[in-house]
Amino acid sequence: MESAVPTVRTSTSPRVSPHSLHGKRKRKTLSCYECRRRKLKCDREEPSCTRCRKAGQPEICSYVYDASSLPGSRQPSNTSSFLPPLSSTAQPHGVPSGNHAIHSSSPRVASQFLDISGKDYAPSSLQAAQTQGTWQLLGHVSVLDTGGVKSRPAIGADIMDASAGSQESIPKETVIFRGENFRTQYYGGSNATSSIAHFPELRSFMKETIHSQTSLARVQRELKSLQVRWKGIRADGAWFLTHEELLHLLPDREAADRHVTLYFDTVESTYRILHYQSFQKQYELLWQDPKQVDSAVVIILLLIMASVEVLFPQDQPEYIGDSSVSREKAIFWIEVSEKWLARQSHKHVYLAIWQIRCLLIFAKQINVVKKKRIWTEAGTLLREAMSAGFHRDPSVLGDKVSFFDQEMRRRLWATIIEMELQISIDRGMPSASAGIPSDTVNVLNVHDEELEKSSRLTSRPLCEHTSTSYLHISRFSFSLRVSLNSIINDLSSPLVHETVLRYEDMIMKELQRLQSDTASKRHEHVNKRSSYVVRTLLDIQLRQFLVMLHAPFACQTQTSSRFSLSRIACLTAAAEIIRMHSNLVKTANFSLLLQRNDYFRAGLVICQTVYANLMLTNNIFINSNNAILIQYLEDVLGMLEKRITQYGTGYTYYWYISAASKFLQSALVPSEGVREKEEAINRVTRQYCRVLESQVDVERAKDMIMPMHPRSINSCGNLPLHNHNSDMASLQLIPTEQSQVMQMDIPLDEFFFGNPAAWTFDNLWSID
Repeated sequence: MESAVPTVRTSTSPRVSPHSLHGKRKRKTLSCYECRRRKLKCDREEPSCTRCRKAGQPEICSYVYDASSLPGSRQPSNTSSFLPPLSSTAQPHGVPSGNHAIHSSSPRVASQFLDISGKDYAPSSLQAAQTQGTWQLLGHVSVLDTGGVKSRPAIGADIMDASAGSQESIPKETVIFRGENFRTQYYGGSNATSSIAHFPELRSFMKETIHSQTSLARVQRELKSLQVRWKGIRADGAWFLTHEELLHLLPDREAADRHVTLYFDTVESTYRILHYQSFQKQYELLWQDPKQVDSAVVIILLLIMASVEVLFPQDQPEYIGDSSVSREKAIFWIEVSEKWLARQSHKHVYLAIWQIRCLLIFAKQINVVKKKRIWTEAGTLLREAMSAGFHRDPSVLGDKVSFFDQEMRRRLWATIIEMELQISIDRGMPSASAGIPSDTVNVLNVHDEELEKSSRLTSRPLCEHTSTSYLHISRFSFSLRVSLNSIINDLSSPLVHETVLRYEDMIMKELQRLQSDTASKRHEHVNKRSSYVVRTLLDIQLRQFLVMLHAPFACQTQTSSRFSLSRIACLTAAAEIIRMHSNLVKTANFSLLLQRNDYFRAGLVICQTVYANLMLTNNIFINSNNAILIQYLEDVLGMLEKRITQYGTGYTYYWYISAASKFLQSALVPSEGVREKEEAINRVTRQYCRVLESQVDVERAKDMIMPMHPRSINSCGNLPLHNHNSDMASLQLIPTEQSQVMQMDIPLDEFFFGNPAAWTFDNLWSID
């Protein structure tokens, strides 16, 4: 009798085998996304294929891979200019699968879903994109549980085989986490000082040197007392500045012209915040009829001056406490602008408000104002821009946004994400850009005068330099830099050396492309000085990652070929960064010197790498170049000394490099250890004495910096010249009693030696 249960048809074809239902193989995607969409043949060139380049849109070219194809896909590698040929190769950009193990040797590059460069959204796995967090979308998934490995035994075995050798010498976390209870501070792996956390020999040298010398404590306390007195005098009250009061803060026309010229020659050659012709019209009207301009124009001018005040060469610098007069002027203008901005409506926002927001972040960064808050403020600006839709291309709004406004929105968005990324790197934190899908297209490589026309423009070729060249070219490597920053500051797993070599290959390809793009540039409209700054910045912002990636391996003392490669790569990149910064400083251009800290990081890494190499006996390359490498440390000291001249502060960084240089020299010649310790502290003491000798009276400084006396506009409507020696009676200060209390009770416990975390790292939390 037949069963009533219907029989189930089972196919014997391997395509529907129950054993292969969960491991179904998909056809590999070989073309870039754009060629695949258009059903065209793709030559798979890196970083963009030939078809996309010929179409004039290399930035939209991306390779989207199935997760299962990522580990096996390889590309021919380019040999580094200073390293032997590498067997590891660069991997196309894609989103690794969630089953990809944590120690895979495949590079983790930001996926197209998170790409900020305006490409179409095409993730390899929609489910992965919906369920994984930011770190997973970057290709980093923690699946150390045994279940994940058992489900894919072949892949798990390959991963363990590829990374077994590197895992034996994985360094500890390179972070700084210090403090107690809730008064703690954290700086991640990309922070310039984080490498000291795992350099105990240098920290011991610094501690012994400080405790054996007493001269530094005296000059520090003298400077602190002057600083506290000045803060009591300049402490602001409740400022609610009118338009007339803002006009009173402006200097004379000649001084303002110098600031504006320097600003457009330096700041606007990289970041693009203002449109020159539009600003110039308002600027001329300001001096002709100041009542006819909006207060926002005055605030923009104040922030322009604040952004470049410390960039002027100082032949006879003057200081107030531990800050230069120039820096104090800039800080005052920043505070006034910040208070004015806080009173503005968040509903009725226009272009000038966004320009002021960007200028505020830049001015704070270059003047080192509230440096512990700058990362959160930059992230807030990025989120404000997102809430206004800057991450979406304005062309989707059609005729509601003029072509001029569309391009200004793109420029501001590109400036915001670039500033936020570099600030995140300096702090040692992941960038907020890592998790933002954006379709905003790249800025046009055009001159400002062309943007005044109502007709739509096409971008000029890369070989022609314009004032937007930096933002235009920098966009091509933005996704890579965001990914590298996230990986370096990733807490969940260390890097594998094979992966580092692949990242290095990606960086070197970008650097080689930069050299080919900038080698034949034309400079009809932009001076060569600005062009050199752009080329230098484009190079340094990529090369800094070579130092950060290789430093943990370069500082290892094991005799291994992989560590030898890292030592050479790390030292070469660090030396090149110092050389480029030094060349800029020699031309009296201090814009990158004051904006960035990568030359300081390079100096520390050179010291740590050379010291680790002293324990080895067979590294001829480094042993024969010790004197040259120590000279690089002295070059960094010279730049930090110039930084102190411009700021009046920055002694901690100077102390680190001074101690590192003398520590290294004492390690080479142990008999000179005592003398080197004395010289390390004496050099810092001389910097304090130099600033103390150039102090100005605080009452005179108040007149120089805060000219808030009543002043009227003359009958012709012209803005009168500024008088620095006018009465200060109307200045709203804190009550006299409070000022006297501040002067009597000096909080020395929070100053320098009272903060051993900054000078000796005594309360550093150990993170293994």
